Amino acid sequence: MENRQSDPNNATSSLRRAAAGIILLFAAGVFGVLTFFAIWYFGLKPIVVWEYGEGIPEISEFARNTAASYIDPPAARPQKGWHTIEIEANGGRRTVWLYICDTKAPTALPVEKTISTLVTLQPDELITNLKDADRVKVLYETTPPFGTVGDCEATVLLEDASGNRSSVTSLLHIRILSEEGVTVEAGSDAPPARAFLTDDYVPEQMTEITDGMLHTPGTYPIGFTIDGEHVTSSLTVVDTVAPVVRAQTLFWEPEEPLTAKDFLIEIDDETETTAAFLTEPDKTDRNFQSVSIRVTDAGGNETDVSAGLLFTHTQPIVIEARKTKLTAAECLEGVEYDDAVLIKDFIPDEIGMYAVSVQVDGKPELALVEVRDTTPPLVTGGTVKGYLQHSLAPKSICTIEDATETSAVYAEEPDWTNPDPQEVTILVTDAAGNESGTTVQIILAPDTTPPELYGIKTRYYYLDEAITYLEGVAAIDNADGELPVSVDTSSVNPNKTGYYSVVYSATDAAGNSTSKRATIWIKKSKVNTDKLDKYVQRIMADITTEDMTLADKVFAIYDYVFTHVRYTSRSDKTDWRKEALRGIQKGKGDCYTSNSLARALLESTEAEIFIMQRKSFNTHHYWLLVNIGTGWYHFDATNSREHGYKCCMWTDAQCSVMKRFWGYDVHATPPVATERFDKAKAAAVEADWVTQHSTGNTIDPYDDELLAAETENTNAAPGENGTEIQANENNPGVS
Repeated sequence: MENRQSDPNNATSSLRRAAAGIILLFAAGVFGVLTFFAIWYFGLKPIVVWEYGEGIPEISEFARNTAASYIDPPAARPQKGWHTIEIEANGGRRTVWLYICDTKAPTALPVEKTISTLVTLQPDELITNLKDADRVKVLYETTPPFGTVGDCEATVLLEDASGNRSSVTSLLHIRILSEEGVTVEAGSDAPPARAFLTDDYVPEQMTEITDGMLHTPGTYPIGFTIDGEHVTSSLTVVDTVAPVVRAQTLFWEPEEPLTAKDFLIEIDDETETTAAFLTEPDKTDRNFQSVSIRVTDAGGNETDVSAGLLFTHTQPIVIEARKTKLTAAECLEGVEYDDAVLIKDFIPDEIGMYAVSVQVDGKPELALVEVRDTTPPLVTGGTVKGYLQHSLAPKSICTIEDATETSAVYAEEPDWTNPDPQEVTILVTDAAGNESGTTVQIILAPDTTPPELYGIKTRYYYLDEAITYLEGVAAIDNADGELPVSVDTSSVNPNKTGYYSVVYSATDAAGNSTSKRATIWIKKSKVNTDKLDKYVQRIMADITTEDMTLADKVFAIYDYVFTHVRYTSRSDKTDWRKEALRGIQKGKGDCYTSNSLARALLESTEAEIFIMQRKSFNTHHYWLLVNIGTGWYHFDATNSREHGYKCCMWTDAQCSVMKRFWGYDVHATPPVATERFDKAKAAAVEADWVTQHSTGNTIDPYDDELLAAETENTNAAPGENGTEIQANENNPGVS
């Protein structure tokens, strides 16, 4: 063997190289540390650890307090491990490192399940909402005892690809029968065996479900034998539906016993029911009574119904509709009596059920009368003449006789452009649906007659009030009926006193025209309005108080005018303010005077006023409509010697006691209230209503019209006073 000796120079060289390596390594470490801290110092974080599945971090995770951006961004879902990333920061290119790791264990929610003994579940069937960034293994910690009846906890283990683990514990119920049993509504069909079981078992035996069970609320045990084992479930019968009840009106002998069920003609319910009075009938009452009855089923559900009851010795009767009065004898068929009379006349001309009061041997009784109509209308026709291009209503060209209201239509619409005679059929139906018809011959001719103008007369106005040219004016045509009226007012200067000529005209559909000239007189008021206002304020202070409601004030005004103004048949219809002042100072005048004074007083309140004039071609009557928030009512303060009525806040029905006296055109006025005036109701709405209405809101379509017919010479200067008309037998109630 060769014997070698060491070279001192080589050894020294090796030591030097080793020392140099150590120094270089140390220097590199120092340089790396310095570089790391340099990067950190300049606002950069060189290493970011990021959770797997959460995408890539925002650039702000690397760059603190400095602007930066990715030069070459990593993948949207980077894989686990180290990633070198180049970023732009502090004006230069920097290298940083991203470490992706998975540290989160899988999560899931447990699922509670009930299964049959025939079912086996996989672990993932007992969890839901499984969440993890990677693949997850799902397995049982211990397999549940499938096939054995009972309750158990099944623990499901979760492990992802990074080894993160968790577990979820679910409840598992293994059953042959449904735990809740079966619940059905009373009256339902018997449920099948499978409704009680958790799976498709074939029971060898089952308890019979009877019809009695199904109609009686309660819980019943239902037994099964399955594979030789006896198990028990339950059937619950509930009644949640209230009875459907129909009641009838009874006419009952007072001496006979009466129960709540006597009123019930139909009860629809699946269980037994009971009925009881909520309000006991009063056998001493001979008027119609309303009886309340409560029907209760076996489930405790209740239905309340009302029924009519009349204790009477009479029985309901059926009468054919007619125009002649009913007799007491007809109402008392089969009843023994000495003397009987209807307390109030009754004409059975409308179909329906009616209670008729009968005095029988000095005692009141009520009889129920049913009016029927089984007779078709009697319709007769003939020959009628009309105008081309103008249709005729079927009812206007035939005669109809029937006890009830009827309607009529053409079987086929006539040709209204045909001048030749036409045979048309009219079908008439009464209120009961009975129908009959007739044939009518129609002959149409051209319309050559111009319309007629009404209400064209001299009119008087103050300088300070609006001119109502068309109020009270009408055009009536022989073929077209009422037509619109036009008026030429080009010559009128409403700001200057004097006489002005205006021309009214109307044209019908056939082109026939007519026109009339009338005079408008504009004048200054003869009354100092300040003087009238002072009188009004003084009167209102005397007859009203601050605590009065608006309704109280209206009635106080009515009483004052009615008692203060003595009726005479003279007034100046050209100046209502003058007449109001005359009524105050002289205490006399006609309807125009009384209601002019009432108007002046009412205009000092919040009431709305509409001036009314009787619809008449010969004589006129003036009154007011007043609205204080509950609708328009008639207000006539005239103390007429022809009648004893005090028309204060009256409806049309109340005014019908003298229909001719208060007759008016309903199409030219606000609709009058149908309910009788109620002070309490008016007071309830007054506060809100008054705030929405200004004081003295007056609508005056007839202001300053002459009461008498105007002279034919419309260019003559009108007189100061209207013609005096005395109320008499031929003109009842004319003011």
